Amino acid sequence: MFDGQSPVCDDPRPAGWRTAGPSPSLRALDFLGRMPIPLRRPFKSGLDRVVAQQRAAGDFPLSCSFLMGGEWQAPFQGLAECPAGDLPGMVVSSWSPDLMSADWLNRFGRTAPFPVHPACRQAGLVDPLGVFAVFAVIPLVFLVDHDRLGGRSAPRRWSDLLGPQFRRDVIFGGWRPNDRLPFTDFNEFLLLCLLEEFGPDGIAAFAANVKTLLHNVRTIRVAGSSSDQGAAVAVLPWLQADLCPRRDRTSVVWPEDGALAMPIGFVAKSGRMERLRPLIDYVTGPSLGAVLAKNRYPPAAAGVADAFPAAARLKWLGWDHVRGHDMAERTKLAARLFFGAWTG
Repeated sequence: MFDGQSPVCDDPRPAGWRTAGPSPSLRALDFLGRMPIPLRRPFKSGLDRVVAQQRAAGDFPLSCSFLMGGEWQAPFQGLAECPAGDLPGMVVSSWSPDLMSADWLNRFGRTAPFPVHPACRQAGLVDPLGVFAVFAVIPLVFLVDHDRLGGRSAPRRWSDLLGPQFRRDVIFGGWRPNDRLPFTDFNEFLLLCLLEEFGPDGIAAFAANVKTLLHNVRTIRVAGSSSDQGAAVAVLPWLQADLCPRRDRTSVVWPEDGALAMPIGFVAKSGRMERLRPLIDYVTGPSLGAVLAKNRYPPAAAGVADAFPAAARLKWLGWDHVRGHDMAERTKLAARLFFGAWTG
């Protein structure tokens, strides 16, 4: 959200792993994946075990590339334009506008359904065509600073962030090298969701209320403090909001109309489903589910206790909308409208 192929020789990772780097084709890969930074190490540890178990059992070796560190965008850049025959067997990623096009999704097969949490089903996160299998969610919530709220009520719904009571008193995630340059990273998903629900006027109203964009880590450091970088309301992933150290002065508010649900999921090729079964079982299974729940990236699969707050609702764009629109262009439009209004 904010955050190639060559045989491994002296790499300490298990046999079957491949590293990011120049590659004429990704088709030899069974698995290509990336995850948000807080999940990378535990996710890779579990994946290592799957690869090792396959090797120890004498079964077919799995060829996997999981991206860590600064190279995590490669080789995803340009992947959407990759011919279907050159794609990996399975791709895991959080939401990306390039990977949410109908053309991209049509290159993969229908995956076997699995039981999902009621909040995910009610929000429509289950792809009715069964192609993009959501196995985790990045919920966007509010972190409110009680002192900065003064006599105002805390926001309860997303529409509250558009009202004049929060003029220049909202923060969301973004990063730029210095204040003379434009933001090179920002929460595109938030802006897209606001555009799709409230239209251009809603984006302009939200822009009027945004004080600044801060890296999520910086936001939780200043929330509840006297820093002049703080604001009454911050929009954050649930994990970061929950990590704020000044919880006597701040509260996490789960929006009544639903936390914006950025999905983490996978697509897989029809002809390789059986071969991919150990990997699919891993990403949808209880072991990873417990890791996801502990880190506030709740698993979509049912069965992990207390993964979501009681009665929590989620808000999702809808698969008909995703398939019926150019998500990359809509995302660019949302950013253009926001920054035009915010800096104008």
